[in-house]
Amino acid sequence: MTTSDDTSVPLGKPKYTPLSSIAPLIDEARGTYASGITRSYEFRMKQLRGIERLIQENSASLSTAIAEDFGQGPMFAEAFELTHVISHSRHAQSNLKSWMSTQRKPTPFPLNLNIPVHSELAPNPRGLALIMTPWNLPLNLNLNPLIYALSAGNVVILKLSERCVHCTELLTKLLTSGKYVDERVVRVVNGGAEEATELLKHRFDAIMYTGGGHVGRIVAAAAARHLTPVLLELGGKNPCFVTKNAHIPSAAMRIAWGKISGNAGQMCICPDYVLVEECVKEEFTAELCSAMDQMYHASSYLNHEDRGDVGKMISIEHAERVVSLIDSTCELIYGSTCDVVYGGEHNVKERFVAPTIVEANYDSTIMKQEIFGPVLAIVTVPNLDGAIQFVDRHYTSKGEHPLALYIFSRSKAEQRQIMEAIPSGTCAINEVLKQSANYNMPFGGVGSSGMGAYYGKFGFDFFSHYRGTLVGRNYSTWRFDPSVWVAYPPYDEKKLFVFRCVGKVPLLFDKLKCVVPFAKVVIPLSLAMACVLNDTALEALLELNLKTILKWISQAWQQ
Repeated sequence: MTTSDDTSVPLGKPKYTPLSSIAPLIDEARGTYASGITRSYEFRMKQLRGIERLIQENSASLSTAIAEDFGQGPMFAEAFELTHVISHSRHAQSNLKSWMSTQRKPTPFPLNLNIPVHSELAPNPRGLALIMTPWNLPLNLNLNPLIYALSAGNVVILKLSERCVHCTELLTKLLTSGKYVDERVVRVVNGGAEEATELLKHRFDAIMYTGGGHVGRIVAAAAARHLTPVLLELGGKNPCFVTKNAHIPSAAMRIAWGKISGNAGQMCICPDYVLVEECVKEEFTAELCSAMDQMYHASSYLNHEDRGDVGKMISIEHAERVVSLIDSTCELIYGSTCDVVYGGEHNVKERFVAPTIVEANYDSTIMKQEIFGPVLAIVTVPNLDGAIQFVDRHYTSKGEHPLALYIFSRSKAEQRQIMEAIPSGTCAINEVLKQSANYNMPFGGVGSSGMGAYYGKFGFDFFSHYRGTLVGRNYSTWRFDPSVWVAYPPYDEKKLFVFRCVGKVPLLFDKLKCVVPFAKVVIPLSLAMACVLNDTALEALLELNLKTILKWISQAWQQ
């Protein structure tokens, strides 16, 4: 990947957008969309290529900004942010022409009596889209939705998070420079709750929000006032099922990696807790601790400013919240307990929490909210049915569905049993996180974890309105034309009878469909037998053409 020479990262707090400027900014954005500049294939491709260049030419600066905000190294930035955005941009570029194409659709009987007529389906931009993004994956969750909104031909107002200071300031600078995307079609708004609230007072043609459920409900309510379609990417407590038929060392390694390397647990698809069958619980816990030691040994992060491959919390307040779930004072504060199995070290002032494993039950504080940190809870269950009942009783029955469901089992019957019982936005079997990297599948939640989905064609579809069009080219006014005689007044009993009869024709064809496979076999066999048994039949078949058929019709008519 090419990089620019400028690796400096802007310091300080991003400048907030003045509240008084938000309404004029929205009006200008609507004017831009009305001008029609976003509709052409060439313009859209230029924006997509620009986002790819933004990553390629500034990868070093972006990696440094990520390190400043999250304490993450270049491998995290490359795997979870930079490469992810480039792959989505290239996928959109490769498929944009087909996504934009108008599709012919069948015209059913009796509409097709009005020959010539055809039906078509065409994607149209929604118009002005608002994208509100979180802090935990500032490139991925800002630029990927932007890619699909621009590929669909929209003008976008992008509300960046105020919490990832370095990434937000750098992204603002790059997106408003005019070098990578047209600054008329991508408008950046910076600020906190006050600026977001001001934005939501206005009407948009589509809204996408990624973040927590509380704000998600506020966004949905604001969208409902204007009947605006909304896509919500929220979170939840993502369970990992580890059954007695799992490959225990493999499950332990992948769960440990997904929990810690997933931005120190600060990702909405990270494993939140593990439901492990009692008969393999001791083995799994030992393998999990061993995997933590191998990948995130304490010597790599304790007393090291860069914190190795673990990373940091986004803020001191967030670190305090996570520590409160595992600290020895949690029993006094919250009235519940959780036993630390592994880790537990922390330095709140440096925004650091070490990889930690705790044993818990539903009454533990840690099971009452999404952890969103490098802490993994283990819940022991007697068997698979007990694990399913645990999730159903405490979460599913309340509409609290996870964004991601993880299943570790080599039994297809167990995999199917879990998937049928537990609704979730996405699912991975014997893996974690990686389902979210596939742009050929929709990424989205269900229930409390969100509504709607994007990625690939699904993202293009959300930011598009598919308009169906019937195109008629029959200009007949002749009263004996069936399509004219039946359709237009004056109406009488005869027309009503014909209309009812015509309406039954499709039902007749539906019934005949079951005969078609049989006829495909019987008719050729019958003709073959007739030809073998009767030479005259063979000659007649060889002479069969339009002229012969017309001759037969003429002879029959004369008789």
